[in-house]
Amino acid sequence: MTGSHAFDPERVERVSAALASDGQDPRRSLCVASAGVARVSGAGVVLIMQGRALGTVCASSAVAEAAEDLQFTLGEGPCVDAFSTRAPVLVPDLGADDVVRWPSFREGALAAGIRGAFGFPILIGSVCIGALNLYHERPGALSDEQVADAAVVAHVAGHTVLGWQSVAGVGSLARQLEHLPANRAVVHQATGMISVQASVRVDDAIAVMRAYAFSTNRPITDVATDVVGGTVRFG
Repeated sequence: MTGSHAFDPERVERVSAALASDGQDPRRSLCVASAGVARVSGAGVVLIMQGRALGTVCASSAVAEAAEDLQFTLGEGPCVDAFSTRAPVLVPDLGADDVVRWPSFREGALAAGIRGAFGFPILIGSVCIGALNLYHERPGALSDEQVADAAVVAHVAGHTVLGWQSVAGVGSLARQLEHLPANRAVVHQATGMISVQASVRVDDAIAVMRAYAFSTNRPITDVATDVVGGTVRFG
């Protein structure tokens, strides 16, 4: 499904009305409403450009935010796969013995109380700009109706984000997205510093920082801030 013509217009209208901002906190309300429409425990929206996550636009709850931080830290999870495959990624039970994908994300998500993880690409035409991530605190597959609703939620969420940006001034970010470049910039700066400190390639430096963040149970942005501030070094 790559365009609005692929969706049932009545479903799009219903989801659009449900996701309309309440005016108080548009980012949070977008994700809270997304979780409600899909009838899951939590939801998050991530923007991705050129295969690299720009950051989390919003998360509906602390548990959902923890899951988004895990994916950003580890570079693996349902949003990464949904973005790369341009198709829904549905894992109804992360605790099942036959689930072998995303070993580190799986471990962290289960520890956070997440059992089901579902990623949906955010497609604008044929271009994928990110992913909608849905989480359940109990195991169980999504029904066909939930999958159909979630696909439309991803579609509407994508257009909502573009709508925010369309009213921003030329060369500036919408206020709802102003937090994204700061997160990206500090991780990028820290990666370069680790590359020099540890005498490794940039790709290896981000892997080192991700491993450290995961092993210390901290978001990668917090670790990056410490690296830039000089309180954490990689010799």
